[in-house]
Amino acid sequence: MTMKPVQCLLLGALTLLLTQRVLAQPLMLEGGPYSVPAILALPEVTPAPAVVLLHGTASHKNEVGGLYQRLAQRLADAGIASLRIDFAGSGDSPVDHRRYNLTSAVRDATLALEYLAAHPEIAPNRLGVVGFSQGGLIAQRLVLASKRVRFLATWSSVAVDGIGSFNALFEAHYETAARDGYVPISYPWLPAPLNFDVSWFEELRVQRTLSQMKNFDGPVLAIAGLADTTVDYRQSVDLVATSTHPASQVVALAGADHVFNVLESSPDELHPTAEELLAITTAWLRRQTQ
Repeated sequence: MTMKPVQCLLLGALTLLLTQRVLAQPLMLEGGPYSVPAILALPEVTPAPAVVLLHGTASHKNEVGGLYQRLAQRLADAGIASLRIDFAGSGDSPVDHRRYNLTSAVRDATLALEYLAAHPEIAPNRLGVVGFSQGGLIAQRLVLASKRVRFLATWSSVAVDGIGSFNALFEAHYETAARDGYVPISYPWLPAPLNFDVSWFEELRVQRTLSQMKNFDGPVLAIAGLADTTVDYRQSVDLVATSTHPASQVVALAGADHVFNVLESSPDELHPTAEELLAITTAWLRRQTQ
């Protein structure tokens, strides 16, 4: 896919300074059919390895419970930069969710990846991706589409051919989407429904990402919860089974739900399962970037 030259626009004051260096930079990535909101987190020492963070369905760049915001801080402390983005129609995206499907999500993720590769404080030969839930599926498609990605980590990832974990959504909403071109779907944590275009359903129906993952030769980390009722943890097992890299591994956390119990955290303390998720991910990514 040919990409337009990547540009970035600072949105406002820089925040979260770390020892006089910028830790978090709000950006708008330009170069596609719409702007992609993003936050770049840089470590103290550069040029640094970096990862793109891809959120799940009905979520946003900071992720549920601020998990990606927390991960970005941990990674920066470990010397790893990160860029987290809002997919079309999510978070601070300026366009409607109808623009979101597998094709658009991979395009957004590629834009983020190319931004990192061109950044003077990023090591372009040490780039990876992290994906959460449906973001994990997008992350798999990104590593298959781009030779820049050297390693992949997923949380509660969709990892199937075809509809898989989205079967309930198909049964409830596909007929309306096919008739009207889209369907609004409500989520209790969002103030308004998200419009799912019929293309989102049709692209999922024919995707064969899991079978194609045998073509990715980099290491894969897949973390899942044994108590996840949204995406079966065995999908993460299947994902890692496609890899022959010696550093690939699956980690199944006992008692962990789809969001790793982060919603059970107190204002003063992160839930132990979410804390374990961040620690495992950070340690594994640090090994891949050394």
